[in-house]
Amino acid sequence: MDKRIFWLSNMTVGYEPLDNEHKSFIEIINDAYVLLAQKNLNAFGDIFLKIDAYMERHFVHEEMIMRQIVFPDVMSHVESHQKFAVHINELKKEFLDAKKDPQKERVAAQTADFIKAWFLGHTLSRDKIYKPYLVRLNKK
Repeated sequence: MDKRIFWLSNMTVGYEPLDNEHKSFIEIINDAYVLLAQKNLNAFGDIFLKIDAYMERHFVHEEMIMRQIVFPDVMSHVESHQKFAVHINELKKEFLDAKKDPQKERVAAQTADFIKAWFLGHTLSRDKIYKPYLVRLNKK
């Protein structure tokens, strides 16, 4: 069963730089599922590197934008990013510590499913909350 996801218009927050970053996360999700289907567990470790780079780039950028537009719920949003990072680091440690392929495959599947569910839930609900505030970017 193909679990990949694709960009849909209802995912947009209406600010192209953030939308492009969200699209890049969809690529990471889909790469994770492709590697999992191929049982390419050695390459799956790179998914964690891609997620780390994404968090460093996107979370910082999105949080900066939220402060710039004076989004009132910024701290709750930051907290959701922090919780994501903690869970990803736990999965990464479990993946790296796994001694046998079935263990690695189980953690890889958990990781792919987690990042997909988190992205869909976060982008389609939490990110939509700040969308109306983005009009303030054009007034500066």
